[in-house]
Amino acid sequence: MALKNIFYYLCGIVFLALAKLKNVLMGYSSPKPFDVSEAEKCIDYDIGVVDHWLRQLADYTKGEYSIVGKSVLELGPGSDLGIGLYLVSKGCSQYNACDVNNLVATVPESFYDKFLARLAATSAEVDIPALAEQLKNARTGQPSKLRYVVRDDFNIVSAFGRSSIDLVFSQAAFEHFDDIEATVSQLSEVCKPGAVLVIEIDLMTHSRWIREKDPNNIYRYPGYIYNMFWFRGIPNRVRPLQYKAAFERFGWTDITITPLRKIEDREQAYSGMAKDFTDGESQMEYLTVMLCARKQ
Repeated sequence: MALKNIFYYLCGIVFLALAKLKNVLMGYSSPKPFDVSEAEKCIDYDIGVVDHWLRQLADYTKGEYSIVGKSVLELGPGSDLGIGLYLVSKGCSQYNACDVNNLVATVPESFYDKFLARLAATSAEVDIPALAEQLKNARTGQPSKLRYVVRDDFNIVSAFGRSSIDLVFSQAAFEHFDDIEATVSQLSEVCKPGAVLVIEIDLMTHSRWIREKDPNNIYRYPGYIYNMFWFRGIPNRVRPLQYKAAFERFGWTDITITPLRKIEDREQAYSGMAKDFTDGESQMEYLTVMLCARKQ
């Protein structure tokens, strides 16, 4: 076990260095494992993410909460507006999204043609011309049910106003936020009383090869070493109970954290971890989680 830990420790250093170099040379890229040019895969991904959120929302609220007529906020929306289109097609009154990187600017019109065609083929109830009009307005800067905001300061209160949001979704984005406390504080301002939050958090190492071999690799390093490879968007290493504490501090209740993927062998989960992550409260066996909460 000791030799294995040393091997993965050294491999992780290489991957951290490569990730930082890639960021310096190419900037932040889409978190999806495939490019938007692979349209069908991207469409499957967007639809799958929303369906997953809606199942989690139904479980959390016992089926008593609907997105119809709701103003939805997605944090870290990724590389296209497909998720927004799908949510609007399902009845939300307004889709809002905020990111620090304008990843949707270069999405070709052909991608959205294929997305709308998929929606038309799967549901006769969707008003495709109306959706297409909303998309056109969004892409030309006109008022639209699809509102995509890029802010370097990630100030969602300035972007959307206080008490304007009914429902918050996020997919594997919170682990990239530099200041979780500030983000949760702003969510508490921008959300209406009774708003519901459904977010998936990916706690794992993000580099592709080592992610599957050693999913907790980023936790092997003390802070001073990990911070040597810092760049904006690097996984923040915030653990589940820290997220829970932040949401409680800023007025969120009924908080549930459900593991979606785990390491079953607890000894393996903690083996070789840096000192900050060796206590049981770090829950190192949790690899991805779904956090749900309600605003007071």
